[in-house]
Amino acid sequence: MKTFERSFRLEANEGLGAKPRPELIGPVLAHLHDTLQDSVRMGFLHSSRARGRVPASLRLAADVRYIGHSADGDTATLLHFEVPSFGEAAADLYRQQGLWEDGPQPEQTAFELLGAALSDVAARCADSNRFDSGLLHRLARYRRMFGRGHLDRIALPDVALPRPGQLDASVVESAKAMYSATPPSRRVRIAGRLDVLGVSQGILKLDLGNGNVVTALWDGDADVVALRDHLNRDVVIEGNAIFRPSGGLLRVDASAIAAAAARDDFFRVIPSGVLAQDVQRAAHLRPGEKSVYARIFGRIPAEETEEEFDAAIESMS
Repeated sequence: MKTFERSFRLEANEGLGAKPRPELIGPVLAHLHDTLQDSVRMGFLHSSRARGRVPASLRLAADVRYIGHSADGDTATLLHFEVPSFGEAAADLYRQQGLWEDGPQPEQTAFELLGAALSDVAARCADSNRFDSGLLHRLARYRRMFGRGHLDRIALPDVALPRPGQLDASVVESAKAMYSATPPSRRVRIAGRLDVLGVSQGILKLDLGNGNVVTALWDGDADVVALRDHLNRDVVIEGNAIFRPSGGLLRVDASAIAAAAARDDFFRVIPSGVLAQDVQRAAHLRPGEKSVYARIFGRIPAEETEEEFDAAIESMS
């Protein structure tokens, strides 16, 4: 299989170059496979931690091999890898109807998907389709690699993107913040016409009307092939709704499907997540702003003197 070369550029004040310290490059190599695998699943399934059997082609697309390193000055080291393109590793998926408008292109690799996700995380794009809470949590775990005596930055210098992403302390902090802000999943029921059925990826697309489309991953006991009788018919699905940090619906992990009845028209709506309130941010005062206590202080009468208290008691007796 034809492969392409991609690299990570590690930057630090010291300990890199032609002879990097093992403790600087070791954690990067240890986390690389899982991070790229999450990015690939996110690109093709909109789920970084898909349950059940992951298509062999997606596993192959993240089969990255380390082929060595080289110096890029005294404060940077390039880690070199070989990786197949999606057109090579997942050719079977491109023979199907395109399931995502922003889906991976055949000439891209796992590194392009990771770079695009990092770019959106850095910009805090809360409506992005390139990450979910699982990938955000994965990226947040890189925090131990940055800081004094550690790495300053991990760049992707040769990915084919107009805005290649990178990993540094600020991106990790953005991932952590958006992970904390992402609404929890919840059980939902949605009705619509089953417009698309992607068998190899287990993807369902429901047309709710008025231009509203919901994407679901099949997580039921039955084989996804058994759902073909529902194609182009009104159905109702049940499952867990997975949300973006913005509260918008990312996908539904569907575990049940049935023919829709007239009463199911009530469920022809896209569910939204309940955003968690950031208590610390809400409690933070703007410059010059008085706290609630300060605003009411002085309006409450001071305690009575002993003489006033005695007089009040005397008047009551």
